[in-house]
Amino acid sequence: MDRTDVGKVNKKIQKLEEEERVKEEAADNRSVSEKFADCLILGDSITQGLYEYGVLDEANVQADRGTEVSEVSSKKIVEHIKKAKEMKPEVLFLAYGMNDIEAQNGNASGFVKAYKNVIEDLKESLPDTKIYVNCILPAAQSAIETRPLFANVPKFNQKLKKLCKKEKVTFIDNTDLVKQEYYADDGIHMSPSYYTKWVDHMAEAAGL
Repeated sequence: MDRTDVGKVNKKIQKLEEEERVKEEAADNRSVSEKFADCLILGDSITQGLYEYGVLDEANVQADRGTEVSEVSSKKIVEHIKKAKEMKPEVLFLAYGMNDIEAQNGNASGFVKAYKNVIEDLKESLPDTKIYVNCILPAAQSAIETRPLFANVPKFNQKLKKLCKKEKVTFIDNTDLVKQEYYADDGIHMSPSYYTKWVDHMAEAAGL
């Protein structure tokens, strides 16, 4: 190969690299709403903060106070599953568990069994949707002192992570995102500062 050919090849490589760089910059500059445009997040009152604090559009979030997977016949979880099936999102994030800790009286095995039913129902109905499962957030020590069952969060997450591996869905561990100053007064819910970290972490995990 002569110098002319080498020069042409190098220019072509440089052009391809430049095009790739431009694409990456464009992807990085997309807004959170754009990244989550084809996504749906299901969850409880903690998840409600995503739209209550203006982080995501409410159209991309289906969340209700007190929602749990343990009672799969309850109106709330049934409506959430129905919403996912109707919307058929490219990516589906699940964020349940805090209410289940008390509903299950600290029984992590019962929780995982119930969550398994939800995941399998969604997988069967939405075969082309990528499913991601968020961990249960740790409660503050102040909350654990008044509601001791919340000390079981690590045990619940450990079993949930194993379930996700078995079901071949991605488990997203947000534990390290939580800082003491993010807790609301009840030691369970989160302040607005947490939610920007959370959506970035979900986007990274899902490659959005």
